[in-house]
Amino acid sequence: MAVLEGFLELGLDAWLLVGNKSGNHSRVLTFYESPFFNYLPYDDARLTREIERQRSSDLALGIEDFNHPYSHWISEMTGSPPDLVLCHNLHGGYFDLRALAKLSGRMPVALRLFDTWLQAGHCAYSLGCERWLDGCGACPDLTIPPSISRDASRFNLQRKRNILQKSQLFISAESQWMLDRAKQSVLGAAAIEWRHIPAGVDLDIFFPDAQDAARQRLGLEPGATLLLYVANQGSANRYKDFDTVRRALAALPRREQERGIVLLVAGSNAPDEEIAPNILARHVGYIESRQSLADFYRAADIVIHSAFEETFGNIVAEAMACGIPVVTASGGGVLELIDHGRTGLAVPPGDPARLADAIAHLLEIPAARAAMGIAAAQAMRRGFDRRAMIQNLYTWCGEIYSAWHASR
Repeated sequence: MAVLEGFLELGLDAWLLVGNKSGNHSRVLTFYESPFFNYLPYDDARLTREIERQRSSDLALGIEDFNHPYSHWISEMTGSPPDLVLCHNLHGGYFDLRALAKLSGRMPVALRLFDTWLQAGHCAYSLGCERWLDGCGACPDLTIPPSISRDASRFNLQRKRNILQKSQLFISAESQWMLDRAKQSVLGAAAIEWRHIPAGVDLDIFFPDAQDAARQRLGLEPGATLLLYVANQGSANRYKDFDTVRRALAALPRREQERGIVLLVAGSNAPDEEIAPNILARHVGYIESRQSLADFYRAADIVIHSAFEETFGNIVAEAMACGIPVVTASGGGVLELIDHGRTGLAVPPGDPARLADAIAHLLEIPAARAAMGIAAAQAMRRGFDRRAMIQNLYTWCGEIYSAWHASR
């Protein structure tokens, strides 16, 4: 939505095609309900049964579901053929990846990478597994989303390779780590150009403000030692690594435990958990309002983050923009956000002892926390303003359009 709204503000005739629509934005259309497309040829019971039969068969065999015929008619979904198609996540049960080849032959197609699904046999994040480098197969965990019922990971990745070899894509990523990884993958066969365009933070919402005022607005204890952990689905998020956070807090020195610490866990509802004496994990549910989320960042003394690998790290960037130091035990693109020792602290993923040391260090030295918070907010304003990201993306799309037509 941020890109759509940004492009509309720049005067572009922009549309967003989605699998499922929430809200009532007039420029957001689903593949199944476009007012510009004639669905009558598909209003056939036999065709519907055949699509469902093929889908059921594929799912039973562990083959990823590409049975979405409307994907092949993107050029008719918005009333007039687009000058350029900008793809985001293409998994989620709404898009036929096989449409890419013909589509990219008719018009310029750009792809923004937010996860590694196109580079693997089914998973959106490989969580350290490197079988994608050799074509997948013998998948160690079929349950990682998007999950598959049987191990067809090698077939799935080979099918993606075949599709991409026939496609012509301009590819961007939010981190250099993601871009470098993609270059080693099957995406290399489709790439006309690679571009690193860092993500951006809405600095009109995420900015430094007084901690006491934020705690008062949220009804939090004014003098408590508060840590914050944010993730979709909270501690249950499979792509994150809450267990390392739990073990790190349990390993804090006794002097830190005696001060009394509350870890606020945002993202889901769950029972409160006593991690160690005087250390409580309090689950505060999903925070729908971005303004409220910004207040949770401001209310925290430290934001804790953990993930096996991150393509960018929106939570980290938002917390830093609010002037809060982040301690992260993560790999991947998130490490490009933090200048270790100056704007936050970064330790290796899955290392609770190092994470505990980093948390204890900042708890013991309030002046260091304050200095890191100031430096973090300044870094976000210099390099990660969402408006700059939108402008960079807009400029890149213009360059793609010119280059594509010049080549023909």
